[in-house]
Amino acid sequence: MKIISENELSDAAECLRNGGLVAFPTETVYGLGANALNPIAVAGIFNAKKRPNFDPLIVHISELSQIEALFEKPINDAVYKLAERFWPGPLTIVHRKSAIVPSIVTSDLDAVAVRMPSHPIAQRLIHEAGVPVAAPSANRFGQLSPTSYNHVAKQNMEIDYIVMGDDLTKAVGIESTVVAIENGTCTVLRPGVITSDDIKSCISDFEVLTPGKNIKLVSPGLLQSHYSPLKPLYYIDSDTNILEEAGVILHKKELGRNYTAKTIFTSENGNLLEVAANLFSALHQMEEDAEVKVIYIDRTTEEGIGRAIMDRLNKATFQYRQ
Repeated sequence: MKIISENELSDAAECLRNGGLVAFPTETVYGLGANALNPIAVAGIFNAKKRPNFDPLIVHISELSQIEALFEKPINDAVYKLAERFWPGPLTIVHRKSAIVPSIVTSDLDAVAVRMPSHPIAQRLIHEAGVPVAAPSANRFGQLSPTSYNHVAKQNMEIDYIVMGDDLTKAVGIESTVVAIENGTCTVLRPGVITSDDIKSCISDFEVLTPGKNIKLVSPGLLQSHYSPLKPLYYIDSDTNILEEAGVILHKKELGRNYTAKTIFTSENGNLLEVAANLFSALHQMEEDAEVKVIYIDRTTEEGIGRAIMDRLNKATFQYRQ
């Protein structure tokens, strides 16, 4: 594992072309990338992350024209409308795949998830590599998503390069919104900072749906338990007894609400964009603090971006609510 700067990006691009693994920053979280058209390279992602092969990957591109090769034709008009509005950016589009996409990328499903990241390092890396890049989050399976290169390095995965990037806690900070396009419907499979209302305003002639419980795993991030720190994580309830050995994550500063435990605020005033951007960073800080034995975290509203935040938190706390 070698940590490099963006000035050495050509080395990372060559590594991708040659079948290696590269962790790189995006505006959401760090991704662990491999040449999406090389099934042996993609298998390396599953091995490094200890990720089950039934969990499909997102393919990252640098130019819209690349979907012509990745998606089966005819490509639904909604794809172009959404791409024109939200790409580059934190939106992933699922569409029937073409024959060139290896089945290992899609977990043998007939659809592939594609997005175009807006982070300049990600764009340059994919462009210089000259291949679409399959990239889930750069962490061991089920653990906290990384928003800095240090979060990746501490995972000790068998990868070739980690590209240093800007501190992503000032960017989006959580994974992309995922939508599936089929005929005249658009299903929001995973919520993100691009909300269902945003999607509806873009493709008003399409029916925009949210999935039920019994859906195929056509997108990453759909398991019940995911995004979890290595320490117990619980919600704060009215009767919660906060001990000194605990860490507390709050999303708003309020008078009269003081804890003796270590406290991190994801936002001063409950701004949900700030909460999303700082969420994983706060969890990593608590995970790395030797004095913190257990973590407590506030809920947010489930309206708008809050739905995406609570999606991550419900998965992160799932094993401790059973």
